[in-house]
Amino acid sequence: MTRRQLLQAAFTAALSSAVWPGARAQTPFPTRPVTLVNPYPAGGGADSVARAVARDLSQDWGQPVIVENRPGAGTTIAAAYVARAPADGYTMLLSTTQHAIAPAIFKSLSYNYLTSFSPIAILSDSPFFLVVRPDRGINTIDDLVAELKQKGGAMNFASSGPGSLPHLAGAFLNQLTGANATHVPFAGTAPALTALLGSQVDFLFADTSALPNIQAGKAKAIAVSSAQRSPVLPSVPAVQESIRGFELTVWTALEAPAGTPQAVIDRVHEAVYKVLRSPGMTRLYAENSRQVVNVTPAQFSAYKQAEVQKYQKLARDAGLKVE
Repeated sequence: MTRRQLLQAAFTAALSSAVWPGARAQTPFPTRPVTLVNPYPAGGGADSVARAVARDLSQDWGQPVIVENRPGAGTTIAAAYVARAPADGYTMLLSTTQHAIAPAIFKSLSYNYLTSFSPIAILSDSPFFLVVRPDRGINTIDDLVAELKQKGGAMNFASSGPGSLPHLAGAFLNQLTGANATHVPFAGTAPALTALLGSQVDFLFADTSALPNIQAGKAKAIAVSSAQRSPVLPSVPAVQESIRGFELTVWTALEAPAGTPQAVIDRVHEAVYKVLRSPGMTRLYAENSRQVVNVTPAQFSAYKQAEVQKYQKLARDAGLKVE
């Protein structure tokens, strides 16, 4: 299932839910606190989504939904933790595109991303912003590519960790332009952005958590990684307007350990899309260039498989390997 097919499926699913509200019988879940395991440090774009969804689910369910940050090892620490958790829905994984990348770059994992989890819902889809410091003298993607070709490995780029999607984006940019920028990994987007602003690195593919710094003029966005420009920054071009074939976006989602009862999966799925339709979440997504993708668990499962295959090819073509 491609991203275009996914969005088409989302439209169909949205119509179905509108026609048949409340069709599913309610299951008594949850009856105690729920833990949402976030594979990134606090302060990043995924963390902001996790905390907003957790807050609204808590209000909807009348039970605490606790966000627990377990960063590290390219999101695999959090995934391994949830894969071992009881399959009852009380421990869920905030999964991201990164989890679809992990099988391509790690030799061995203690879990199988396609079989160790029960897909629930896709929370959002959003671009990365290619950012530099405003005083760097780089105003366009063409400016960056020209300097990359001139300085080679003396130029460097930050990422949110080894094997992360921003790492892959930088390697992909190297591949498509013939550049050789050096990768400098950090433990999340927040410290990577801090390093950029502190003149430690030259550029970064940053998630939506960088928008406040961009809008305040502290960081300069010279391109977005999606196929189209972002409504939030309409004057900023897409990378592929200059470099054909470059398109990467990041999705965030909810998954539970494999074997979680279908009634629980359906209950969480229904509640998630209810809170995502709220005015507060709609405003948050609009301000942060995020898009709701309303699909069924089965459609999400098919999309996961396609994503794993896509990133296996991208990682191989870019020569990206962590282990």
